[in-house]
Amino acid sequence: TMIRRTNLLPVSRFTPHISRFTFHLSRFAFHVLLALVTLTACSPVARTPAQPTPTVYHAPATPVAYEPPTPLLRPRPQLEPTTVLLLGTDRRSPDSSAGNTDTLMLFHLDPNGRRVVILSIPRDLYVEIPGHGQARINTAYAWGERDGTGGLALARQTVSATLGIPVHHAVLINFDVFVTLIDVIGGVDVAVPYTISDPTYPDSGTGYDPFHLPAGQHHLDGTTALKYARTRATPGGDFDRTARQRQLVLAVRDRVTRFDLLPGLIAQSPQLWSALQTAFETDLTLGEIVDLAVIASRIPADQIVTASIDQTCTYFWTTPAGASVLLPDQEAIEALVADLFAPPPAAASAH
Repeated sequence: TMIRRTNLLPVSRFTPHISRFTFHLSRFAFHVLLALVTLTACSPVARTPAQPTPTVYHAPATPVAYEPPTPLLRPRPQLEPTTVLLLGTDRRSPDSSAGNTDTLMLFHLDPNGRRVVILSIPRDLYVEIPGHGQARINTAYAWGERDGTGGLALARQTVSATLGIPVHHAVLINFDVFVTLIDVIGGVDVAVPYTISDPTYPDSGTGYDPFHLPAGQHHLDGTTALKYARTRATPGGDFDRTARQRQLVLAVRDRVTRFDLLPGLIAQSPQLWSALQTAFETDLTLGEIVDLAVIASRIPADQIVTASIDQTCTYFWTTPAGASVLLPDQEAIEALVADLFAPPPAAASAH
């Protein structure tokens, strides 16, 4: 199968200055770990530490105690299902004012049922924002930042109330980090199901950066992957967009697990945590991130379930102010959530 390589960064960009590459990788490698926590590293990677070769002493000597290599951190007992909300934003720096989130994706990790659920939530879903009345669900983070509740906290509360399930944690990432993540892992392979032509794709300012990608197999760099994830210039609009975002999540997971990056990321996690304090926002601690990553790595890839709150769960509506939004079909959403998040029969029997 012929694979088009689209805007892939040349290897030579990274070779002249090894120290610069090492710093660049360590600064952003932690975000790979963070993405895997919410979703992504779902293939077994645990290894048994290599045993030493026995040494025969031909003269009396004081025995030397062997100290085996430090194994990967083992998760603390935490067997209850955990749900993490991932928010994507184009906020350029930590000092930028809080804006609406462009992406909302829910990750549910069930260690007992040995499964992961990835659910996309459309940004135009018109719901009740606690304390602020009805608005698009992607405004919850911004309202929380303004009223003192906290952006992550109000976003979690809003999604939890809308879906009727607990949302335990939240993570906010900006799109610059996403681009760097894709480039650091060497790009991702995706099968583009239809030709995309978006002449009005926005640039970093107030102009346009036209985007065109033909159907077929592609290897995408970070910049192209971001355009692929964000464009709405397809017949399905935002619903197509969320499907492509879930596709990219699985592509990142495949890339990282294929090259067995998780053990090294966990070993470096304390240093990476310090280096990336301003690259993302989360209410998870470092210990919780490591625990969830190790547990997630033991869940088979065929136990990842992806879904979306799509046309079958919503109605198009125009507000009195003229805004185009999606009204939730609460009965359909409740049925979807029950199907996705109910524990499998075996897990339910164990409980």
